Amino acid sequence: MTTERSLNDLKVSEYELKRQQMIAENQKLMEELGLANAALKSDTAMAAAMPAPPPRKKPRFQVNARPPADLFPSRASRRLKGEAPDDTVDLEELLDANDKLRQVEPVRQYIASKKSTFANPDSTYVPDALSVPFTLASIGTTIWDIGELKTGRGRSRYWSGRGCRYRHPYPVGFKATKAHFGNMYTMRIEEGANPEDGPIFTVQVNQTDTIFKGYTPTAPWTEACKKSRSQGTRVSGPLFYGFSDLITMRLIENMDNYKEAFSPEEPEEEEEEGKTEA
Repeated sequence: MTTERSLNDLKVSEYELKRQQMIAENQKLMEELGLANAALKSDTAMAAAMPAPPPRKKPRFQVNARPPADLFPSRASRRLKGEAPDDTVDLEELLDANDKLRQVEPVRQYIASKKSTFANPDSTYVPDALSVPFTLASIGTTIWDIGELKTGRGRSRYWSGRGCRYRHPYPVGFKATKAHFGNMYTMRIEEGANPEDGPIFTVQVNQTDTIFKGYTPTAPWTEACKKSRSQGTRVSGPLFYGFSDLITMRLIENMDNYKEAFSPEEPEEEEEEGKTEA
């Protein structure tokens, strides 16, 4: 009656009042029969027997918080990228600009004179008081001996190839040095064993027994590159020898017997010399 009175005081509906009374009576009956704890254990056992929920699957596409690698420049080498090495080097781009400027004035005076041609060496411009040894500012090659020009039979074989920058005779006994690849290279031009052989170009490494030879200025330098620490590099032989420099060309033009050494060989001349030797 106390419960009924308290519910009436709270103005509970008649339906709610009956429901609460039935719950109280059922609870009391279960306690008397000892079924209250059994029902609680049954609920617990059923909850334990239920299988665990399956794990959540990860989404197929995940949002990567890191920015893509292509947004930033890569510093990997050509070898790591799987690319072929750069086998050629444009040496003209590697020359020091300050060294090039040192030759501007001699070249300007030479062009301004408008008198010099390769056929007229007397009119060429050569800086005053220039004697060997001297260093070419354009490439850093030091010429120690200019050598002598070949004037006899087979002299045409001592001319530079048509692919060279300048057409000129190669002096026999020429000697020059150049530092490259961390070494000091000595370049020489020797006379061939036979007149038809032409000149022999040699490149010696650090005054050792390692000497590379060839029939063109580039041939021994190619072998020197292959044996250096920069094996993929290739250089121009005439450039490293100093034959791409105007000052070297003027010195060759001013050498004794230049006109004779650079004159074409006639077939009659070759036959006459052959008879004399016989």
